[in-house]
Amino acid sequence: MDIDLAQVALFNSTGGGLLQADPRDLGTIGGLRFPFVSDGSMSNHTAGNTSGSMPRAVDFMFNGPLAFGVGDEISFYVTIDADNPADPISPPYHPGETKHIVINRATVDAVLPSANGVISTYKEYAAVLSRGLSGSGATAMTYFTYDPPGSKNKVDVPDQIGIAYLGNSSLDGSSLQITGVTSTVGSGGLANSAIEYGPRRSSMTLNFEPFRVYEEVVVNFSFRVGRESSVSYSFDKDYVNSLLGVDDGLIATSDDMATLLNSLIARPDIIIEATGGNAISVRTDPSIDRKSGQKSGIGFWGINVNIEPIPKLNFLEIDIEQNPQKVAEYIRYIDVVSAKITSGAAMLGALQQRIDMQSEFADRLMSSISKGVGRLVDADLDESSTRLKALQAQEQLAMQSLQIANANAEIVMQLFS
Repeated sequence: MDIDLAQVALFNSTGGGLLQADPRDLGTIGGLRFPFVSDGSMSNHTAGNTSGSMPRAVDFMFNGPLAFGVGDEISFYVTIDADNPADPISPPYHPGETKHIVINRATVDAVLPSANGVISTYKEYAAVLSRGLSGSGATAMTYFTYDPPGSKNKVDVPDQIGIAYLGNSSLDGSSLQITGVTSTVGSGGLANSAIEYGPRRSSMTLNFEPFRVYEEVVVNFSFRVGRESSVSYSFDKDYVNSLLGVDDGLIATSDDMATLLNSLIARPDIIIEATGGNAISVRTDPSIDRKSGQKSGIGFWGINVNIEPIPKLNFLEIDIEQNPQKVAEYIRYIDVVSAKITSGAAMLGALQQRIDMQSEFADRLMSSISKGVGRLVDADLDESSTRLKALQAQEQLAMQSLQIANANAEIVMQLFS
């Protein structure tokens, strides 16, 4: 039986014992992930992951009431998802989608049937605006806060209304603007606004650190752009050696890491390059990807190493008195090594059981062989005894014949005369 002592030794002179730091630690995997400061563990996604956000809402303060009669109306235009010329995309720039919104007596009566055409509060005005904005890619909302801060007690923010962005998923841009506001009853505080853009975030930077991929270690990760589904990739020592022309699984430079990621992801809309020092830029090509705002984003997710979790400390280096800030890290270390010691003990128990089974089998085999040999010996003795008796009978007959011959020699001689 083969026994891997690395799985049961608590301490090794060369390191790697169950209570020692595992030398196969991949660290940040070249910048794909980052350590949590609190306990030293590694996140399953990188700190550089980015995701764009929606444009800010257009806010105003309600100054009603507003009384609608027959023929009264509030009219304005809502434009959403225009391209942002400040983004790194080339013209032409899409102007977005514009909808003409009309709030009249019929709209008010549909939302407030018993109000006789009068909008008295900011919450009523927000409800009427939401009805008018339906299908435009925007809606109206009111606000609340928590009092005291950090509690679960919600308190309304009086009179504040926001025209909030919903968007059009078929366009690349992300923007919101209110224009052309006119009214026969007063606007209730609604006015023309500057255009609000959702920021484009389709790039990230990895802080590269050299690392080595050891035998039987497999790294898995997923890569995602914008709202696409994640795509999974993996690599091991053989892949690294074949790609970089090395034999030790070492990714030594940021250029090596960029080469590795490019070989795996291999997308024409993704640019991955070392940009100097230990920085690696990962970004979408703006000539292909024109999405902005919440539609944009890029990142690595679901990072997994098949041998983890592994101990990253040495037991003899633990010092809570000198390093009280590392208590969480020490606890995590104890959890990891405890699991490994339990696994090692289970392996020893399994080996002991196998040894006991083999020993019992050997004992039974020896006993069976002894009985078989005994039976064979008994059979041989019976045969020898029978032969001995036959020979003894022949000897007795021969002796008797000689005695007869000696006693009557003359009679025997007459037989030959």
